[in-house]
Amino acid sequence: MSFEGLGVVANFVVSSEVRSKVLARLTKAPMTPTELASVENKHVSHVSRALAELRAQGLIEPISNQTREKKYRVTYRGLVLSATVGQLLK
Repeated sequence: MSFEGLGVVANFVVSSEVRSKVLARLTKAPMTPTELASVENKHVSHVSRALAELRAQGLIEPISNQTREKKYRVTYRGLVLSATVGQLLK
């Protein structure tokens, strides 16, 4: 598992309110895009885009291969990044 470029990825995450909030929510519990959109009061398309971007960075992953309403969870890399970002923002 590589943690190279984690600072760049942290900047990428915090540069978007949606990405930051989605990652923070997923550190608490796995959720579907619809659930995330509801609790964050965002359109599901914005949340889906944020999920795709976070997944491309290796920060989240789907729990199953269901095609409908997948639940996503944070990866270990995502937890490390979330903790790092949390410390920087305090």
